[in-house]
Amino acid sequence: MVYQEQFIAAMLGLALAIAFLRSNNYPFAAIGLIAGMWLAVRYPALQADVLRFPLESMALSVALLVLVLEACRRSAGVALTLVFAFFFVWALYGHLLPGMLQTREVGLSRLLPYLALDTSSLLGQALIIASTTVIAFMFFGRVLQACGGSEFFTDISTALFGRFRGGTGKVEVVASALFGTISGSAVANVMSTGIITIPNMKKAGYSAETAGGVEAVSSTGGQIMPPVMGAAAFLMAENLQMRYAEVALAALVPAMLYYVSVFTQVDLEAARKRIGGLDPATLPRPGRVMRAGWFFLVPFAALFYLMFWRDMQAEESVLLGVAAMIPFAVLIGYGGRRLDWRGFLQALADTGKDAVEILVICAVAGVVIGLLNITGLALGLSLTLVKLGEGNLVLLLVAVAFMCIILGMGLPTTGVYLLVAVLAAPPLVQLGVPPLAAHMFVFFFGCLSMITPPVAMAAYAAAHIANASPMKVGFAACRLGWPAFAMPFLFAWSPTLLLRGDPVDVAVSVVTATGGVWLASAGMAGYLFRELPALKRLGCGAAAALMLLPNDVFAGVIWLELAGLIAGAFLIFTETRTRCPQPQEKSARSSPNA
Repeated sequence: MVYQEQFIAAMLGLALAIAFLRSNNYPFAAIGLIAGMWLAVRYPALQADVLRFPLESMALSVALLVLVLEACRRSAGVALTLVFAFFFVWALYGHLLPGMLQTREVGLSRLLPYLALDTSSLLGQALIIASTTVIAFMFFGRVLQACGGSEFFTDISTALFGRFRGGTGKVEVVASALFGTISGSAVANVMSTGIITIPNMKKAGYSAETAGGVEAVSSTGGQIMPPVMGAAAFLMAENLQMRYAEVALAALVPAMLYYVSVFTQVDLEAARKRIGGLDPATLPRPGRVMRAGWFFLVPFAALFYLMFWRDMQAEESVLLGVAAMIPFAVLIGYGGRRLDWRGFLQALADTGKDAVEILVICAVAGVVIGLLNITGLALGLSLTLVKLGEGNLVLLLVAVAFMCIILGMGLPTTGVYLLVAVLAAPPLVQLGVPPLAAHMFVFFFGCLSMITPPVAMAAYAAAHIANASPMKVGFAACRLGWPAFAMPFLFAWSPTLLLRGDPVDVAVSVVTATGGVWLASAGMAGYLFRELPALKRLGCGAAAALMLLPNDVFAGVIWLELAGLIAGAFLIFTETRTRCPQPQEKSARSSPNA
């Protein structure tokens, strides 16, 4: 019998070896591989009675912890390593502190083996999910790329939206959203699609900051867009003990509202700057693109069917979906790119390289969670947060949002979610937030750290391509993606926007929220059918705020929603009566259609 922990120990050993081979550190690579394989072989004996092998367990623990921390520092930056150092010192000396932040006294001889060998720490659920589910989805994305998937997504986006006003911006939004669902990484998405879309937007007439912001916010949204989403979503499903399909379904409406805002503002910005569409004669035809790449729908259809109707595990579903697509990818391909043995092996190799960062991040995050658990610090910090809120849910939600964004300045989304889910989700639940909504709140703000200044990794990557200020790109991305900052507060009070609750309440909330997001986005853009004066922009925001209220948040809210709907309709009506004829768009090749 092979234990699951033996498998993930071997995976960790391979990840450590690859991480150090990248920097030609052969001794560390060899030690990392040997330590991981040693733990894989010896785990049953050590798990049965670690006290019988004190020297072996201590040596193995020190080697693994040191190498995992160093590999994480090299792969993902110093932030998570510093977080570990902070909590490690707290674990050693926290028993000297007074009050709720006092910890249990734990000696090094007990602490180190626990952190490296226990299933509640390094060998915990975070590393298990990363070694199985996340890697399977990474492989899915790499296989799609190997047979022309990214080109197909760009071509179908161009064919469908390129001819309309602001066509380059709309293509960027749709292509980045589609590609982001399979890449799982906002920065990787920016670097993959942004090198094409950002220059095209600038050439069409969008400012460098807007072009970079659109790419950053669209790529970041891929992490919250079903069906694939980001790695943290799989960890959320495990933490909540629910099927991944349920998590993906709950994220559907917030993700839709996110992209409604981005798409609306890109369209209205194009109207204000009179940016036309692309020349229809140069665009690919939708039918031709679909005939050439229809087989890319096969793995997604299989994924939906197997996860939602057959109730299969996510990793099994995606691998079967890939298997169903491979014959078409080999025989047909897209854009002259067929999947051959070399491409398949390269996809495997690239998956391995991509997986190194997520594996070491999850390993270190698991160790930090182990520190919080063994010392009782997780409970103490949670009680401190509850006391900070003093029963005030709004105050606690704001504090948790800031915690996510601050941690996200140096950590990937996965690391942010893992840490804050342990510390902040329990206090939210204690104050009455449904568990799914509490974890989704943390997940959303972990993703938003990618575009939130001053340190916004997706915005920095987009700014580099756009040759613009990272801060300006970050603020542009925040403006475009504003619903993602508002939605978590709304579904914390009411789960209807997560498709939970009475069907009528859910339907009304979704419809009014969609209208509210569209109206607020027009106010943000400062344009509807013409330039909006400041007073009308404020009116749009006020009406939208009423429409965004969930239908069951408190008694009588339907009247506020109705008032917002009437106010919004009145604003739109007055604008249609006073709008002026629009000047000819700048590009002679463009189409005036919206």
